Amino acid sequence: MITMFVVLRKGIGEKAHMENTGVYISAMKESLKKKHGIMAQLLAYTKEQDQLLRQERMDMERFEQLLGEKDELLQQITTLDNGFTSIFQKISAGLEADKQRYVKDIVEMQGMIREITDIGVQIEGQERKNKTRFEQYLVKERQEIKKSRQSSRTAVSYYQNMPDQHHAWQTYFMDQKK
Repeated sequence: MITMFVVLRKGIGEKAHMENTGVYISAMKESLKKKHGIMAQLLAYTKEQDQLLRQERMDMERFEQLLGEKDELLQQITTLDNGFTSIFQKISAGLEADKQRYVKDIVEMQGMIREITDIGVQIEGQERKNKTRFEQYLVKERQEIKKSRQSSRTAVSYYQNMPDQHHAWQTYFMDQKK
């Protein structure tokens, strides 16, 4: 009688474990879908930054706004990744033991991960280009600031020296010629 109870209990436990695994797999797929959407949004923001950097006069306020929005998205990705990893650690042994049962789900998740990775590669490439453009922007801005300072110094010097150059006879002389 005790042996039958153990066998029945074991069978019920395995069934419950398989159902939980299905729920966990659904949660992992949902997490990957959310991450895909967030990665796509990150790529769009990164491309928008590229457009801003190509403008003659960059909208620095919008550029900084995009940086903030991207930071929020990256935090969401971190949260999703942590949850995904936690779930995977819980069910990895069950998935490994019963691969055939979950092969369709595993293949689907692998496809999602490939797509997410592809978007990540695109983001990384665009970020490198943006970094170069931003460095060029900073060089240009520094040159304009330097030129502005030189112009200011020249103007200040001119106005400081002008009172010394003005003589009363020059004004009188000019008036006499009229």
